[in-house]
Amino acid sequence: MEYDTILKKIIEETKQSKEQIEALILEKQEELSNLVSKEGAAYIVARELGINLFEQKKKDLQIKNIIPGARNITFEARIVSIYPVKKFNNNGRQSKVANIILGDTTGTIRLSLWDEQTNILDGIEKGMPVQVFGAYTKEDHRGLVEVRLSRVGGLKILEHSDIPEIKPDNAIRRKKICDLKESMYTELKAALVQIFDTNNFYAICPKCGKKVNKENNEFVCIEHGKVEPKYSMVFSGVIDDGYGNIRAVFFRDAALNAVGMTIDQALENKDHLFDNILGKEFILTGSARINKMFNRLEFVVNKVEPVDPKQEIKNILNTMEKGD
Repeated sequence: MEYDTILKKIIEETKQSKEQIEALILEKQEELSNLVSKEGAAYIVARELGINLFEQKKKDLQIKNIIPGARNITFEARIVSIYPVKKFNNNGRQSKVANIILGDTTGTIRLSLWDEQTNILDGIEKGMPVQVFGAYTKEDHRGLVEVRLSRVGGLKILEHSDIPEIKPDNAIRRKKICDLKESMYTELKAALVQIFDTNNFYAICPKCGKKVNKENNEFVCIEHGKVEPKYSMVFSGVIDDGYGNIRAVFFRDAALNAVGMTIDQALENKDHLFDNILGKEFILTGSARINKMFNRLEFVVNKVEPVDPKQEIKNILNTMEKGD
């Protein structure tokens, strides 16, 4: 939680002035020989004043506000989709992984379950309201946030929830590029107007699919050690929908679907990957995020579909009937 957020919460709860609270925080820092940050001192002051910031955070945490690198988070959501368990060999040991898509009114997010955690699937169904607890987050290979459970984490089925049912078909509404905001998961209809000249292929672990590094002429996965890699594709460029333009990144299946090739075909046609798609219009589903290097918004594409003129006409007529 950022310092300004903590400060605002303390002011709201105590009805004291900003100057009074900041004086308490500064005093606490000095008391601790300046060994804690402002945020840390603010947490301590809040606790001493009887304000439980952690509980408030757990109760109110929405999916749109979940970021990579968070620890010990708790939030409520509904189960949007459940994917079957996948088994793979992990250094001679049989391992399992399964994914659940969780959603609330602000967006959707993927929860990955590993090994014995996959037993959770036996007691849940789509549409159920649940509480995720003892969780942490990381950035997945597409640049999106992924939730995982710690050793003490789990999934609790809720009897009641204020979160409305989240249907996969209704969870995503098309937006204009000019209306995109950070963490927004949405659909765009846009043309690919520029493609950046970069390395389009990288090595991945055949077991977990994560990017692997080459060390001493061998490929090494941080989870599975030395591996014989497979390859995946990525490319970036600029998309434009007539209302604005934005840098877009196409990972893995999205990249291959855009160029209309399998990974083997793409590797064989490295010099002609984009011959037929520059200027072509697509239906793109993905997430808006801030590119930390350039400090600007970009769109991470994870689904690419061709434009269906008949469906587009149908969508326009439905919109006109609803008066949207």
